[in-house]
Amino acid sequence: MEWQMRILELCLIAIIVFGILIVVYFVGKLAVQSKKLKTSEQYYQSLYDHNPDMILTIDLKGNLLSANSVVESYGYTIEELLQRPFAEYVAPEKLKKTVKYFRKSINGTAANYETTIYSKSGARIELDVTSIPIIINEKIVGAYAILKDITRFKQAQKALMEAELKYRSLVEESLVGIYIIQNGRFVYVNPQLLQWFGYTYEEIIGEKLSEFIHPEDVAFVQENIQKRFTNKNKGMKYQYRGIKKDQSIIYLEVYGTKTIYQGKPAVIGSVIDITEQKMAEEKIKHLAYYDALTGLPNRYQFTSHYQETMANREIKTAAILFLDLDRFKLINDTLGHDMGDLLLKKVSERLKDCILPDDCLARLGGDEFILFQPNVNQEGALKTAEKILSRLNEPFLLNEYEMYVTPSLGISQYPQDGDDIGILIKKADLAMHQAKRMGKNNYQFYEKRSMEQINDRLELEKDLRKALEREEFILFYQPKLDIFTGKIVGVEALIRWQHPQKGMISPAQFIPLAEETGMIIPIGEWVLRKACLDAKAFREAGFPPLVVSVNLSLQQFFQPNFSQMVGQVLTETEMPPELLELEITESMMIDTHHALMIVRELRKFGVRISLDDFGTGYSSLHYLKQFPIDKLKIDQSFIRDCLVNSNNATIVKTIIAMAHQLQLEINAEGVETKEQLLFLQQNDCHEVQGYLFSKPLPIEEIQANFDDIVKAASQLSKVDPKLGLVL
Repeated sequence: MEWQMRILELCLIAIIVFGILIVVYFVGKLAVQSKKLKTSEQYYQSLYDHNPDMILTIDLKGNLLSANSVVESYGYTIEELLQRPFAEYVAPEKLKKTVKYFRKSINGTAANYETTIYSKSGARIELDVTSIPIIINEKIVGAYAILKDITRFKQAQKALMEAELKYRSLVEESLVGIYIIQNGRFVYVNPQLLQWFGYTYEEIIGEKLSEFIHPEDVAFVQENIQKRFTNKNKGMKYQYRGIKKDQSIIYLEVYGTKTIYQGKPAVIGSVIDITEQKMAEEKIKHLAYYDALTGLPNRYQFTSHYQETMANREIKTAAILFLDLDRFKLINDTLGHDMGDLLLKKVSERLKDCILPDDCLARLGGDEFILFQPNVNQEGALKTAEKILSRLNEPFLLNEYEMYVTPSLGISQYPQDGDDIGILIKKADLAMHQAKRMGKNNYQFYEKRSMEQINDRLELEKDLRKALEREEFILFYQPKLDIFTGKIVGVEALIRWQHPQKGMISPAQFIPLAEETGMIIPIGEWVLRKACLDAKAFREAGFPPLVVSVNLSLQQFFQPNFSQMVGQVLTETEMPPELLELEITESMMIDTHHALMIVRELRKFGVRISLDDFGTGYSSLHYLKQFPIDKLKIDQSFIRDCLVNSNNATIVKTIIAMAHQLQLEINAEGVETKEQLLFLQQNDCHEVQGYLFSKPLPIEEIQANFDDIVKAASQLSKVDPKLGLVL
């Protein structure tokens, strides 16, 4: 029994010990768990308190339950936030969105969104919010809100967007073309570039750059693009020709540099349309080397072509042809510069038809053209000259006018006349003037002796320009007589040049030169004024009033305001207009309308008009029908041979008879023999002039010998027309 009790006692002790051990085990374990829980709480508290982002806990009603110290950086204390609705701090425009995501989180789904709150000072704070439900005992009791401040990020993003918008606007609205090229294809072009080329964005993007470049410039452009990737010629400008959609050419100046586009190497750059600039440069270049009117090379280009040809080719012979149009100044002055320019264009076209492929034809200015023919001998130059003469002698139809113009050609040859182009041109020019002296409408090769003659002419021209101001001109007068009364009825004023060294120079020498140089206009006005003043002095000296006739040159007749100038001279010299007779020629009728208008204006003054050298021109009857003419003057060439040439005699008789029928006065020039005088008397020609009665004399000699001239004329005029004998 005792051992049973002992066993029971031992069992009891064992149970107590085991129980103590169990208690010790669970107490230890509980202590460990408690320690772990405390450590975990410290971890979460540390995460909550020291997190750089704001952390809030919010109950299901949206009231703030707790907050970490980050809220203090926005001016708030934790205490003033607790138990207040978070909605009070949210920007109004973001409240609806914020509440939406809060409800989502308290319904068990985490949410991430952006919102905006106000700091205590009223500043806007941009936040990135992560909202997580709080679950206790499997029940949602609120939400955690982790708020990351993204204000600076948003500001930077906004600034970046604004910058991108600004630069995009700058690019899109730029007046400069902008492009990006990648792998030889367009990946971006701005509207300006599209406008220049005439394509839409869809038509050009993805297309090869080479498709829009002039074929001759493709290799050049591709080489420049490649240099951008190798950092050669970095950022340099270059120019090329583009092809627009309508296949026209556009000139571009391009700037390009290497860039990265969508992660890959590309070239970005700007483009300027320089088409107008290029066109202007080409125009200036063309004007510098070519004649603006005819499009032919000018003197500079002609000289350069000659020098380049002689330097680069084997030239054994060559010819220089210098061409000048005869009577061009007459056409220009009478029909106007527009008609003259049109004629020059037509002449240049015909000249082009006369030259060889290697020839160089140029216009020097005015009506002067020059031709260089390489490897052409004298015979070849002669053939060209004859061809030019033939082509230019054909009539020109200009508007309503059928125009005739002839050339004078001078030819110099390489190497016999020289090798310098300046010398060859000068010698060809001298030969051309020789052709003019030989009657015009012909060609002459340069000859050394012609040089002296031309130099004399140039010296004469220089002196002529000074003769008027030096008062070297004088007027002579040839009496006109009535061969039935023997009275002096008028005088013809004839100019002479008293040169201080060369003596008296014939009008046949200097009048053509004056017409060529334009000096005939001031000289003609001087003659008119001087003749009127001499006539006034003649009357004031007690002599009977005589009709003074003055010859007009074509240039003078068609000068602007000619009739007004005549009226002014009449007024200033107190010349009775009925005593002034102006002699015109048929050549002045080339512009019938203009000439008729001038003649009618002169007739209004009361001035007399006579037609000089009648019968030597053409269409004379046509002019007589239209023009209010007072007198016809039979040319002396008909009078000279009227006794030996039956045709001339018939012409003289016909002119006299026609004048009487038209009730016109008639005058015969160049009467030198009594037999000519008798012939004129027999055919009822009243007025004559010529050496038979008097040679031209200064006005002083006319006055001194007036009575003797009248007496001699009276004796010569006493002829019986029926018997043919001097009484």
